[in-house]
Amino acid sequence: NPPHHSTMSTPADQQTTPIKKYQFVRRLKSRLARRRIRKEDEKILRAARDDATIQTEFDLPKTVKDALPDDAEKKNNDGRAIVVTECTGTFNMIGCNKAWENLCGYAECEIQGKDSSILQGPETNYDGLRDAVSRLFEGEQQATVVTTNYRKDGSRFKNLLTLGPLRDDNGKLTHFVAILKNIGDVKDAPKYH
Repeated sequence: NPPHHSTMSTPADQQTTPIKKYQFVRRLKSRLARRRIRKEDEKILRAARDDATIQTEFDLPKTVKDALPDDAEKKNNDGRAIVVTECTGTFNMIGCNKAWENLCGYAECEIQGKDSSILQGPETNYDGLRDAVSRLFEGEQQATVVTTNYRKDGSRFKNLLTLGPLRDDNGKLTHFVAILKNIGDVKDAPKYH
């Protein structure tokens, strides 16, 4: 009896099945890791809000000029680590203050035109960041998320990130502002970057 065609497999099928399984397993592991990171960071956010010694609410600037004043002394004496990004595309950074430079290790001239991926790595809470940006586009005035960020030297820190919209005089959204708050360095792990 000749074999049935429905049970026959071709060499191409035999080669793609392990690859498809590998890709599926890799995607599943990645999703589970992202879910674990998000849950851990949400737990840290709740703890930070309950800790009276950690400032979790910030007065957000309303305009680009409020966030990054032309007066260099005023801009660089603000204790909040501030960075301003475009509100479209890849959210490229347009400027920051001295507190942000000190926290992240980059000079303002190094970040202009770059997106925030320079601060991200394997332990970054990407789902939380996407959710926070989505909330801003839905009209919220402020969104807060905890994530792990990476400094220029590769060291990591837990970041209480507060995001908000910046508007022009007509109320039109022009940029986003981010205030970074280091709520703990992450130690005992290999550096990234």
